[in-house]
Amino acid sequence: MFDPHNPLQQYLARLMPSSQLTLRYVLQDAADRLGFADMDISDVPWHQLQPGHIGSLVAALRDDGYAPNTSSLYVNAVRGVLNEGWRLGLIDHEHLLRMRSVKAAAGTRLSQGRNLKRTLIRQLMEVCDGDPRPQGRRDAAVIALLYGSGMRKSESVNLDLAQVDFAERCLQVTGKGNKQLLKYAPAWAFERLEAWLTLRRSQLPAGVGDDSFLFNRIRRGSHITRERVTKHAIYYIARTRGAEVGIKIMPHDFRRSFITRVIEEHDLSTAQKLAHHTNIQTTASYDVRDDNERRRAVDRFEM
Repeated sequence: MFDPHNPLQQYLARLMPSSQLTLRYVLQDAADRLGFADMDISDVPWHQLQPGHIGSLVAALRDDGYAPNTSSLYVNAVRGVLNEGWRLGLIDHEHLLRMRSVKAAAGTRLSQGRNLKRTLIRQLMEVCDGDPRPQGRRDAAVIALLYGSGMRKSESVNLDLAQVDFAERCLQVTGKGNKQLLKYAPAWAFERLEAWLTLRRSQLPAGVGDDSFLFNRIRRGSHITRERVTKHAIYYIARTRGAEVGIKIMPHDFRRSFITRVIEEHDLSTAQKLAHHTNIQTTASYDVRDDNERRRAVDRFEM
């Protein structure tokens, strides 16, 4: 039952559904590391934590080899709960400031992402075209929108048909921070989407059930259900289709490749706008051009 006086429940309630599962896992792991392994995270006395608790959590994550950005995720999640504790009057502002003064592990890691070239995207489309099942057209549409617009997998999962403007080739998505954003995709991506929707209409009786969302789950036997596809299914699509062309692909690789390509063909500022990043440094971190391209750039500096 939802408790309006519980800081953790208040914090999670402010998140998008796609983020709640991730942050709940992060906070459960943080609680376990802080000595509350036998407690439900809703019962953990988060407001009683001291700066030393956050420091020990950061140290434990560092000792276990966690990347700095993961450490930041943990610290920011705990801070989010503490902010709610302050709003509820469970801690005073001075204590909140002391907790905020403890920083996550500093540093960065080289990107592990992959830059998916045009030839590889064509191969993925060919693999999907060769699949006679409904999964073929659906997966092609999913990949086309992820690569063609740079949207996140969670954004593609939550897409509804009413959010798609075929005439303007744009999609209204709900991004991080519950922000409504407009994403644009090329004509070929919308052609793939049209092909999937045409197939779906031919196999699902009109007026029966919910057809409001864009991508459906498909069960064994190639049965298109009236259930919305999940983030796990997007992950499975990327990994399965990637394996068919001999490449390990993660869903976020499509977004990385989109941003990298915009940087290559236009500039960093345009990429920032299309990625909807607040900080241009975040956009720059998505540049996953390979080492050969970087070497060629350096080789142009002749004496």
